[in-house]
Amino acid sequence: MRTPFLVLVFAVAAFAQAPAARPACDGNMATVRVSEIPKTGSLEGFMKAVAAHAEWYRSHGLEDKVIAARVVVRDEATKVQKYSDTQVMTYHIAPVVYKAAPAHDEAYDAFVKLYRENSEIKQQYNVCLPKGMLK
Repeated sequence: MRTPFLVLVFAVAAFAQAPAARPACDGNMATVRVSEIPKTGSLEGFMKAVAAHAEWYRSHGLEDKVIAARVVVRDEATKVQKYSDTQVMTYHIAPVVYKAAPAHDEAYDAFVKLYRENSEIKQQYNVCLPKGMLK
């Protein structure tokens, strides 16, 4: 009587730990993050993190793209638009034919450290970029 109960417990535990499947995407899956640059960080340091992040994927033979986009803000009183000094959006775009990333190494830890020193993730989304958006 005890054996079926233990089998059920292990089956439930295994199911609970299984990664959730992503919905189908007819294009590229991407992780989009809105990051804030704190007073203790810098935009220059953040951009170095983005470059090192992209280089890590390239140097490991992966086709992921990592790009940063400066956020444009508008002064409501003057209606003047300018680039934010404190907000940046990043897009980590996975290739259509996804390959798992290799184990983290010193170079991986270095770009993560740069991100942590120069930013704080405020929002994160996983999105499907429609087919044909990337050429």
